[in-house]
Amino acid sequence: MTNYVFLFLSFIAFISCEPKIENFNSASVTNNANFDISHWQDGKAEVSVYQLNQNRYNAMHPGKLVNVFVLEDFLTDKQVKSESNQNEKSAPILKNIRSAKFTTGIYDYSLHTSVFTPLNQKEYSTLKVTNTMQEWCGTTFLQLNEKKGNYVLEQRSYFEKEGDKTVKLEKAVVEDALMNQIRLDYEKLPAGEFELISKLSYLALKHKPLKVYKAFGAISKYKASDFEGEELLEYRYSIKEQNREVTLIFEGVSPFKIVGFTESYPSAFDKKIRKTTAKLISNERLAYWGMNSPKDAEIRNKIGL
Repeated sequence: MTNYVFLFLSFIAFISCEPKIENFNSASVTNNANFDISHWQDGKAEVSVYQLNQNRYNAMHPGKLVNVFVLEDFLTDKQVKSESNQNEKSAPILKNIRSAKFTTGIYDYSLHTSVFTPLNQKEYSTLKVTNTMQEWCGTTFLQLNEKKGNYVLEQRSYFEKEGDKTVKLEKAVVEDALMNQIRLDYEKLPAGEFELISKLSYLALKHKPLKVYKAFGAISKYKASDFEGEELLEYRYSIKEQNREVTLIFEGVSPFKIVGFTESYPSAFDKKIRKTTAKLISNERLAYWGMNSPKDAEIRNKIGL
């Protein structure tokens, strides 16, 4: 009996992460002129690994960033994965998982972000973003949800001045979803001045106020030589109040692979501007949720982990 229970639980664990798109309606992405749905419907995820050099504590710290993109069904009312795939409130989304790990001196940092953006951008905006920051001092959790045309941001923090709070924010561009927007249709990236909900990992790292910020963005051809790829473009945006500038570098041909990014802002103590950099070292399409045996660890070496 014990063996049957184990097999059943193992089966549930196996399928729980597997993306499934049922009854897909191509009309839901017709407003994304540059999005090639056929690329994403092979039952796999795009797994990219980046060499990370992270700005933290008056120094730069080496690490790795894993960036995952995959299609799956999502319940627009409950804002969780659709596991039955038969709910009328289910919509296909592009899910982006970003996991950054680096060490500061003796202790480790882990920044994990999940972003859920529906393919049908005429009807929906990004519905949900979650972020956890774990380090030896404590843990911070942030969750952003779309609610009736606005956003609700919850914070659960180890730090006294932050504590546990919930704030309501007016609708604005979600910075965490900009990578999704590049993959869906980069021509719809916000240009000129716009209002921005800063990425949750930055708010956690820098202990910034939970509010909407003013930003300015523009797309151009990438002319430098630090990053490599096909017909590279860059999307650069700045947030004056944070003294922060971000550049996302991506290929200008489908599927618009993101080859890296930079992010400049003042360090915690000396206020000197330092630049976080992430450079792509591998890009694979993998059904990773089924690669969970000891022998599959060899794949980590192949992709640079």
